[in-house]
Amino acid sequence: MSLEVKDPVVSNAWLETLLSVCGCLPKDVIKREILGIAVAKGQLSQSVQSRLASCKILGRVATKFEPYIIKKEILPLVTALCQDIDYEVRGCMCRQLDSVARALGLENTKSAILPELVELANDEECFVRHAALDAVVNLLNLLDDDTCTQTIVPLVCKFCERSMEADDTTLPHVAEQFGRLCHGLSVNVDEQQQAWLLEFYTQLCIQGRMRDAQSPPPPPRTPSSICDEDRCAECRRNAAYNFPAMVLFAGPKNFKVELYNCFVSLCEDPHYIVRRTIACGFHEVAKLLGSHVQLIQQELVTLLNDNYIQVLEGIVPHLPETLESLVKGVGGGLSEARTMLYSTNRHQISNHADLVQSLLTCEYLVAACSQWRLHLTMMQRLACVVRVFTSDQIYSKFVPVLFQRLTLARVLPVKQAAGRTLCVIIRHNRRQEHRQELICRLIEALCHSNKYQLRMLFVDVCCDVMELFSRRFFKEYFFEFVLNLAHDPVANVRLKLCSLLPRLKTQIKLPGDRQLLQQLEHCVRRLLSHERDRDVAAAIRKSVFELDKIQVAMETLTQRMFMEEDLMDQKKEEEEKMLLELEEREKKEHEQTKGKNTEKGKGKGSKGQGRRGGDKSKEAKAAAAKEASPTMPRSNSLSHVSSSNNLSPGQRGAHNRGHRTSVGKTNSSELPSASPKLSKHSLHSGSSENMTSPGLTRIVSPHRIVSSVQDKKNRKYSLGSKEDRIKRTSSNSPVAGVSTSHSKKSSLKKSSHSLTNLAASSSGHGSPKGGSTPTHTRKKGSQAR
Repeated sequence: MSLEVKDPVVSNAWLETLLSVCGCLPKDVIKREILGIAVAKGQLSQSVQSRLASCKILGRVATKFEPYIIKKEILPLVTALCQDIDYEVRGCMCRQLDSVARALGLENTKSAILPELVELANDEECFVRHAALDAVVNLLNLLDDDTCTQTIVPLVCKFCERSMEADDTTLPHVAEQFGRLCHGLSVNVDEQQQAWLLEFYTQLCIQGRMRDAQSPPPPPRTPSSICDEDRCAECRRNAAYNFPAMVLFAGPKNFKVELYNCFVSLCEDPHYIVRRTIACGFHEVAKLLGSHVQLIQQELVTLLNDNYIQVLEGIVPHLPETLESLVKGVGGGLSEARTMLYSTNRHQISNHADLVQSLLTCEYLVAACSQWRLHLTMMQRLACVVRVFTSDQIYSKFVPVLFQRLTLARVLPVKQAAGRTLCVIIRHNRRQEHRQELICRLIEALCHSNKYQLRMLFVDVCCDVMELFSRRFFKEYFFEFVLNLAHDPVANVRLKLCSLLPRLKTQIKLPGDRQLLQQLEHCVRRLLSHERDRDVAAAIRKSVFELDKIQVAMETLTQRMFMEEDLMDQKKEEEEKMLLELEEREKKEHEQTKGKNTEKGKGKGSKGQGRRGGDKSKEAKAAAAKEASPTMPRSNSLSHVSSSNNLSPGQRGAHNRGHRTSVGKTNSSELPSASPKLSKHSLHSGSSENMTSPGLTRIVSPHRIVSSVQDKKNRKYSLGSKEDRIKRTSSNSPVAGVSTSHSKKSSLKKSSHSLTNLAASSSGHGSPKGGSTPTHTRKKGSQAR
């Protein structure tokens, strides 16, 4: 009785409730209570609202009955409603033909439903034609091949031709369903019909644009012209939505001939909603093209440089899938060039320089807008560049931008995402110099920053490092610096550190990390005893309870207690060592190939000189060699270089100038070949750590990182002043050489003695005021200089 309420809102609410419970009711209850109501309300004498309710109920309960019951009691009413005088009733019943046909079966559908569907597809009202097209699309997987070939394909072609001529909303609706139609009929059309469908799709993609290009300047816009433009833009938008299905229909091999011009037109469409739609499906198109994906690389650059944020919202979330498909499609050109830094594929990287620039432009546009969540997504997706571009490209192009966002971004999640992306880049960088400098810059920009927000961000970066790198890497580079935050004057930084202390304990493994465990315990005791802020004091007490629950890993018990974690850590450590080995191997291969090329060049040059000069050039060379040999033998040249190293810089320059004038005809290629080797030996003769072979896989300490970066590249990044480095070095003195097997007093004496030695050695190049430097230290320093 509630369905007969005159208020349409209340009546529709009760109808929706009845339709939702029909699926839970048994068949006999539906037949006794509901089917009679549906048949009664479907009579022509009832109101339009009642007949609409009858159509919806019949479509919902049809799947509950057997085909003979439907054919006897429901099908006559369905046929009558399909021929109703009101177009809304005809359209509503047409949308229910899918469920009725599935309940009837294939044979009854071909004899009873298809004739009604063909008639409805030719209806005078566009609302009914839209419903008929939707019903055809839904019935494609039910009908057999013969029915589709003989009935559905001609019906679809005729429907498309009429929609192109009609001046209503039928054409945008056809464009919306065209992808499903072509995909469902792909096995039932011949080559001629396939070509016709592709040509019709081409017209959909340029609907409205070709007319604008051929016509003269338009008159002033009227409401009818605005509706026409909107209808054409909606048609192109629906065509862009179905483009992946059309690629599947035409095949990747025919993409360049059949669909490439349509794709370019959609990517350069004047309406931003069309470009946004094609950008949302760009990654699907890239996957479907496979080896032909290089055809759409320029269109990717075009979309990344788009000025509309709505377009970038469609392309940015799927950047990793798009770029990886691009790498796989070109045969591993980009990734192969990344793994082979000195290979012959370098010309392929230069061809993708515009892609790098477009990514940076896209990031700049996203950063300039007010949508920080899109910027966060961009920072997260930039981590995929490690699988696409070379380490040099990433270091020179993307790293400066990431450091800028890390320190100057307005929103904290964007900063955190930039820090994690930098950690991923460090993890996959192939050059050890780049990795060391990035670690230095990261510590200098965050841990030693004047802003407490960045020092708090350093704790988040340390969490990312512990997740991405091995325990050995974190302990070697970040452990000491994050513990130094316990002395931070800002309480929020110390509060942030307290949440990290339990994770720091999980990184320790005894007995090798006993010194780090002592530093951690000392940090906790200091915070417990000296902390005055009540929030930090409460946080450190909570962390102490968590620290007591964590059992320190032992090297002898690891295999039994921490098998899974240790295996993951071991895998990370092996990957880090593999990066070092690959770098050394590639350098050796590069040096070998360079030597072979120089030898070939010398051989070709000598042959050319022999042809041109003849015997006279050979005699001149022999005479020059005789004159040069008594004047400057090779042993004397080496002794001259070694003796000049013992002079002061001014005396050495004068000595070298005088030697060059006295030599005259000496071969100049000997001095550059001997001088670098000798100077390198003199520079590294003072430290035994630098005498390791280049192929040895080792991790350099952060203090050595700073010195190497400052000496080699004269960077301004450092890890603190000299006094801070002396303090940190003195805190690690028990690891360097103090024996822990003696009593506590003797160990303290030895540690204090080693502290004085370390302080003296650290001030070797410049002693503090009031002190004196030993003579042998000065001699070594002058020799090194």
